[in-house]
Amino acid sequence: MTTSILPLPSLHGLDWDDMEAVFPAAEEAFAALTADRWALLLSLLDAVPTDPELSEMCETYDFLDKVVLHNDKEHGYRIRAHLFREGYFDRPHDHRWPFASMILTGSYRHTQYGDNSGFADVDPNDLRPLSVRTERPGDWYALHHTAVHSVSAEAGTLSLVLRGPAVKDSFRIIETDRSSSFTVKGAAQETSEERAAKRMTEERLRTTIDIIRAGRPNGLAAGRAPR
Repeated sequence: MTTSILPLPSLHGLDWDDMEAVFPAAEEAFAALTADRWALLLSLLDAVPTDPELSEMCETYDFLDKVVLHNDKEHGYRIRAHLFREGYFDRPHDHRWPFASMILTGSYRHTQYGDNSGFADVDPNDLRPLSVRTERPGDWYALHHTAVHSVSAEAGTLSLVLRGPAVKDSFRIIETDRSSSFTVKGAAQETSEERAAKRMTEERLRTTIDIIRAGRPNGLAAGRAPR
């Protein structure tokens, strides 16, 4: 669904640079998307395979599938579902955009390192965790695009992501051994070969949708505020 006809008014006109405004807006949106055993979320999910624009935006990696459920061009946000497969972990990184993420199933270890002031030139060995916690179903958080964090996920973990507008063309990732780093570009800066390498096949998309639907809760509450 690439139009903006969603009952998520809290995301309309939202200043994504103001995290004090993003926090309650995301809470309201997550509640709407997961109410009635994920009714709205699943209706969006089922529409993806027949929407060429959304299908084109879905990406798959060895340990992670990203399904774009909604691209609201008018109000500048996207809704994505992330399915973490066995062996998933990432490295300290910032983002091109602010976002909020809610855990629907599974769990992941979430490490935060502060903001990215000087991140472009920081010695990877000097990077130290400031917060380490486990995110579980119903937990959610919002991060500014300058925040640096990393995630290590349990197999089968599913998260719902509200992504704000991009504010830069690339972001930095610190290598696991902390000896080097590299930058990752947004889709607009990728070559056709780079896009094709990560584009999700129709078969993979339908399999991922089936897995997500299988995680639908039985009477589970819509979520709880962050600890």
